[in-house]
Amino acid sequence: MCGRFTQLAPWSEVWAFSQPLVLAVPDAAVEPRWNIAPSTAAWVIASDGHGGAKAGAMRWGLVPHWAPDAKGGFSTINARIETAAEKPAFREPWQRRRCLVPANGYYEWVTDAQGHKQPFYLQADDAPLLIFAGLWDRWNGPDGSPLLSFSIVTEAAEGAIAALHHRRPLMLQASQFADWLTAPSPALEPLLASAPRPALRWHAVGPAVGNPRNEGPSLVAPVVSP
Repeated sequence: MCGRFTQLAPWSEVWAFSQPLVLAVPDAAVEPRWNIAPSTAAWVIASDGHGGAKAGAMRWGLVPHWAPDAKGGFSTINARIETAAEKPAFREPWQRRRCLVPANGYYEWVTDAQGHKQPFYLQADDAPLLIFAGLWDRWNGPDGSPLLSFSIVTEAAEGAIAALHHRRPLMLQASQFADWLTAPSPALEPLLASAPRPALRWHAVGPAVGNPRNEGPSLVAPVVSP
């Protein structure tokens, strides 16, 4: 699962890490976010329809274009890779509306035997960024105003990370970026099986990250877990 993440890198760093994508970035700077929560906006990268990619802000929690209203996004912050191609909310985005979600890290909570929840912050072990696979959709309100929203694709966790949570975001390598955005859906399974996942490291952080109103670098500072 992924329920909170960070976006801290400037566009120059995202652009460099996104190579070989031809990425058009917006004029707006990336404002550092240490506590991106569901229903708030984050930057994503999507196909521009001409062989390149463009960046833009979307709300986290996918609202299908056919939804009667925009209230259901919290239940769609994550899309399980095993079922995304069949789930009504994700079926069309899986076919033709995929995106990349740049992140400097994400959070997971571990509950001990006494019921205490300890948050951890996870980062790439040997890279400045992580790129999550995402799906997006466009919902039009009654007045015609569009809402762009996205979901982060997850997969089963393996190895030591599974002790934190049995799911993790699907994290892509640079060689997979362009294909994830544009490849026909039947090609995705061999594509995703062809590259290793990034190595991760993690550390315990303080409980302040549990409040989505909190922001700032102190949220990712290491603490000694109880």
